[in-house]
Amino acid sequence: MFGLFKKKPKEVEPDYATIYIADPSLLGSKVFDTVPGIESYEGTSDESGNATGFKLRTKAGECIMNFMPAHMIEEHLAGMSGYAQQEVRDKERLPYVLHRISQMRFVIGCVAPAGFGDDGEMIETLMQLNGALNGLYFMGDSLFDHDAQPIAGSACDS
Repeated sequence: MFGLFKKKPKEVEPDYATIYIADPSLLGSKVFDTVPGIESYEGTSDESGNATGFKLRTKAGECIMNFMPAHMIEEHLAGMSGYAQQEVRDKERLPYVLHRISQMRFVIGCVAPAGFGDDGEMIETLMQLNGALNGLYFMGDSLFDHDAQPIAGSACDS
């Protein structure tokens, strides 16, 4: 009878982000070993042995990084350019943002199965990885440059 009043455990929702990079050859131990917060990493592949991404173990938990298939990247980046045209608040900065997007050649989807956490540690680690890769980082509705500065979306309003 009293079991009816027990609180259900809160289900943890995964969190998502995307990293865009111009040079996928940078993905490896030379960069991963320089990013504070990354404790370990391992590559993932499909049944044919083709690289599909990697798993990061961070102080804040695991983050699964999935490579976008090559045939999808061009259309995805065109969509990101459309997003930028609508969401870049500083129109003088728009040409810079569009140029940065046009230079990207590789897209990595980031999934934190246990969420990013409330302390920001996972997000900070992903932002530092993005910086080491000279990439763009998309999370929520905002785009961040390699230096973690928001360049589009609601994060620019803060």
